[in-house]
Amino acid sequence: MTTTPPPPPPAGPTGTGPLTPTDHRAFAFLGQVNSSLRQCLCTLARHGVALRRDAPERARLLLDTVRPWPLYKGGQFLFDLMEWEDLMVDGDPPPVMSTERIVAACTLPVRLAAAATEEAPAVTKLVPGQRTTAALGLPLSLLTTTARSTLLSAAQDLTDLLGPGADPDDDAGYATDPEPVTDDTGAELPPLEAGFYLYEDIALGALSVLGPLLADHAPTDPAPPA
Repeated sequence: MTTTPPPPPPAGPTGTGPLTPTDHRAFAFLGQVNSSLRQCLCTLARHGVALRRDAPERARLLLDTVRPWPLYKGGQFLFDLMEWEDLMVDGDPPPVMSTERIVAACTLPVRLAAAATEEAPAVTKLVPGQRTTAALGLPLSLLTTTARSTLLSAAQDLTDLLGPGADPDDDAGYATDPEPVTDDTGAELPPLEAGFYLYEDIALGALSVLGPLLADHAPTDPAPPA
């Protein structure tokens, strides 16, 4: 009994099985997101190693301060759940991401957090929705527009952080430069140290890199430490 051999796979992009060219382009984008996330996390961790090495007392006090906070504990949970350590230490160390790029991507979230936590104006006459308008300083009719604009801006900032650099001469704004942006001082950072201190190093690096941005949004009369 003879059998007919299967036909050869078609040539071109469709010759890789059931995946379509769109699938491959989607995976290319997601791969870029993973690479940029890895680059950012490794850069922050290396800043943390430098801080722990050069200013151990300051590093200890910073960690003692943030350890009880839900944001720190939640970050530790996500770090372990998503196995980001495996992402960071798998393969050769990535190039250092520039401080300016990290700060630029975090500026909008920090501004939103500052606006959400600042004290709202006093409300003298309670009417439906007055607390909301007083807190935001906007008419209720503009709330939907503000929310939409905020989400779009946040998405654009995340794209700037996680995507490759854009060609300033490209009017369409498409990402054309695959090379990562690096700091001139990146070569001075110590190498990544995998292990028990990795998440702590990321936290220290974030406080070090984003410290000036956070300080700019501090209350004018902060409460004294307890």
